[in-house]
Amino acid sequence: MITLTSRKLKLLWGMAGIPLLAGIYLSLRQDNATISATTPWQCVGGCGAGGSGGTGADVKWIGTGVSGGLIDAEVMGSSTIGENFRYQQVKTRLSWKPTWTTNLGLTVPIVSKIGTLQPKTNLDDKSEMAGGLADIIIDFSKNVGMEGQYSVMFNLTVPTGQYDIKRGREQEMLYLPTTLQRGGGVYNASLGLSRTKDLEKGLWVFEAYYNHPFAINFHGKNQLVNSKSDQYNDVNARWDLLSSEQKKRFEYGFKPYGENDLGGYTPPSITAAVYFGYRGIEHYVHSFGAKVWVPFGVAWIPDFSASSYNPSPDPDNKTWSITLHYGLEFSRSEYPIYLAINKVIISGSNKNNMKNAFDERALAKWRTPDLKDLLNMWTFAIGIKTTMF
Repeated sequence: MITLTSRKLKLLWGMAGIPLLAGIYLSLRQDNATISATTPWQCVGGCGAGGSGGTGADVKWIGTGVSGGLIDAEVMGSSTIGENFRYQQVKTRLSWKPTWTTNLGLTVPIVSKIGTLQPKTNLDDKSEMAGGLADIIIDFSKNVGMEGQYSVMFNLTVPTGQYDIKRGREQEMLYLPTTLQRGGGVYNASLGLSRTKDLEKGLWVFEAYYNHPFAINFHGKNQLVNSKSDQYNDVNARWDLLSSEQKKRFEYGFKPYGENDLGGYTPPSITAAVYFGYRGIEHYVHSFGAKVWVPFGVAWIPDFSASSYNPSPDPDNKTWSITLHYGLEFSRSEYPIYLAINKVIISGSNKNNMKNAFDERALAKWRTPDLKDLLNMWTFAIGIKTTMF
């Protein structure tokens, strides 16, 4: 059994300095001021992404932004806090326009997490921390329509973050819960469509994504099980005990669904959002919005023992989440600054079937908001943009 309590973190700002300093000294200042004045909403959204999952830590930039150089840079730091946890990250995104209507970007997130691991209720809990590189995101978008008001977007999340972090002593190693891992261990392809509607003093942004996780194994076999690693006792004996059907879960090159090598499963999902940006006050952009995330299935988690393979449905499975957004851009021609607050509302957890731990039906039922976290779960973010070369 896992409980998450008292997460204390230090935000990792290490990657923020390089893009920021490079942008200040290398940006094309005069050209940027002209572009911002003639196309004030050209950079709305910034990241070109936003449908990669249900976490409220993904803050969308709504504002005039800045562009005009060969490479646009955005650094966004955020901290998600709740009654008994914190999750912090710094995202650095570099983007390039191959053509006037297309945009190609790379987002590198650095995360820091802490939580409490309690595999059994009769054992004392202990705090664990994990931090470092998370899953990077590659995104591509193309504007279409008579006025470029529509945008077709494709995001690919690459599993660069470690998803099998474990702690403990020798033969008692335990995997950290999925909420403390730096990555998910699977790819995630997101296909989306956005619509921008300009007004006299603002604009509306509508967007929707379909997110589909999948797995690729370049080795062809699960290295964590079918190997000579001392992580397992009697590895070959364990492998020989598996049936042919069970071995198929480990010997694969491609899985069209989001199950990683440990048995953790991420279901497909949809994300829909609407934002309004108000530009009636000179040099400022106020934005308001809401994002809804709904998965098509129940998430599974791996066994916490590093010496066994026994995944099961996540007892803390969420059936939906809603993120309410407020942002304020300090619109400057060279390097605008963005402040944002997100209020995250999640569904309550269902009780799993005590007689059958593998029964998903009870966990899939929709619930009202989690009252315990209704007023406690928030995301605070600060970002800066620039353009260079």
